[in-house]
Amino acid sequence: MKQSLRCLLLLLLAVALVPAKTFSQQVNDKQTDEVLRQKAYKLLESLADEIGSLQSNENRVRIGSNVARSLWPHNEAKAREIFATVTKEIKTALEDDDPDHYELKRNFLKLREDTALRIGSFDPEWALRFVEESKPTDVKVSDEDEKRFNIRLAAVFAGKKPELSLKLARESLARGLSESQLFLIYELNKKSPGHASVLLAEMVKKFPDEDIRHSMEHEQIYISLARLVEPSMGRDPAFRDLINFFIDVALEAGCGDKKHQDIDAFCYRVGLIVPLIEKVDAKRGAPLKHLARRSAFPYEWSPELTQYADVYETGSLDDLLALIPKFPEYRDVGQGFVIRKILESGDFERARKVANEFTWDNPTSKPAIAELIDEAQRIANEDTSKEALRIAAISNEDDAFEHLFNKATEVGAKNPQTTVKLLDRASELWDKVPPGTRQMQYQIGIAMRYCQVKSDRCFTRLEPIIRKLNELVSAAAQLNNFDNNYLRNGEWKMTAEGGVGSLLNMLAQNAVYFALCDFDRALALSAQFERREIRMMAQLKLAQGVLDGPPKKRLFADEEH
Repeated sequence: MKQSLRCLLLLLLAVALVPAKTFSQQVNDKQTDEVLRQKAYKLLESLADEIGSLQSNENRVRIGSNVARSLWPHNEAKAREIFATVTKEIKTALEDDDPDHYELKRNFLKLREDTALRIGSFDPEWALRFVEESKPTDVKVSDEDEKRFNIRLAAVFAGKKPELSLKLARESLARGLSESQLFLIYELNKKSPGHASVLLAEMVKKFPDEDIRHSMEHEQIYISLARLVEPSMGRDPAFRDLINFFIDVALEAGCGDKKHQDIDAFCYRVGLIVPLIEKVDAKRGAPLKHLARRSAFPYEWSPELTQYADVYETGSLDDLLALIPKFPEYRDVGQGFVIRKILESGDFERARKVANEFTWDNPTSKPAIAELIDEAQRIANEDTSKEALRIAAISNEDDAFEHLFNKATEVGAKNPQTTVKLLDRASELWDKVPPGTRQMQYQIGIAMRYCQVKSDRCFTRLEPIIRKLNELVSAAAQLNNFDNNYLRNGEWKMTAEGGVGSLLNMLAQNAVYFALCDFDRALALSAQFERREIRMMAQLKLAQGVLDGPPKKRLFADEEH
């Protein structure tokens, strides 16, 4: 347990730190950001005027849907106009009865979902009308896929239209239980607790219909549900109903017999919610008390960690501090998140002061935190490249490259000078590798890492990558229908298929780093793509990178195409 806690604290503090900024720097940064945002919007409006020139309806829809989503906050009228055109194209494509277009219609089903989610973030009612009007008639959509889509749509609606979110949740429940419904109730509770309470009641109503002792999937969903909502909805009548039903089932299963637990996995798993049972009805739950246990922390999912990670991502330092008394058993973990939040500002002295003021439950936590703060400060203030280069020198070239690249990724913006030295040496090693997909992938990765530390090498390495990609795209086009189907209607498909497609997709997904390093240079380089549709997608991703910012690690994976 002590070792696990130390490992988690190490993980929490292994973060990219940035130097603390003065007030004047913050003001200048905001002004610079606004100028950059206006450039991005101008680029989007220019791309919007080009969409109609594309020959492939799939490309028109894919690029148009993305442009409209990003343009909406700046020019709602134009975004609505583009979305209207996109929805018409999707409906037309899905109504096509040509049997040879079945594969294309599958792609349009995905575009339909993505477009509905994008519209839904601004106009939920329109999104629902579009979903209803564009339902495919001759392409099979599984119940599970439909349920998953409904949950994603409901989560998007949660903030603006919680009543519509609840409506979709009910439709999803009618098709059966799903783990994704846990995500929805979590999101809905953050935006509209009243609607979350109604949804919880609806989910609990289904509980008696489920034979959870013989359906491990449903059993785990309900155990996870109880643990997830208890911190915020522990006094909700529906929560009490859920716990009482667990008591009934557990006692009926013989879990109150201390000897029985050794042979019944269900009783063992019920042990995770025995602490909740004691809060709801300690007297009736007394026979189950011997089962009580915590999760095999940190390897097992826990709602406490979910909330900490979510608040860390979206909340303030005060919000994190407020969680600590709420989850006393996770005190050290919560305090680790607080220290991490402070360290992100580069304020090492404050981090030490707060760490010393905290009360640590585990005697190894405080010295571990102090050691890690010292190490974080050393990395930020000292050149640690010699140590990394020395270790790399005793490995073979492949292992040496991996070590240097990973170390450069770890140090990152904490110490740009060290990172550049590590990347320089990694580049020398990797340039010797025979050309191929793997070499190109790492070349893109190296260029991206240079961008993260604002090094000019970012673009000196990007330019030959674009030239090489132009050569590969040209060759792939010649091999179309021989090696892979790269083209449709004479244009490059944006589906990341094949080796060349995957490289283009990788570059697009990391365009944000090039855009934030030097937007004007990145835009100029993107113009070197020879195919118009690829150039448009590259520039779209640059604009979105400026407007959306660097990608964040999310609690629940979401797809974006």
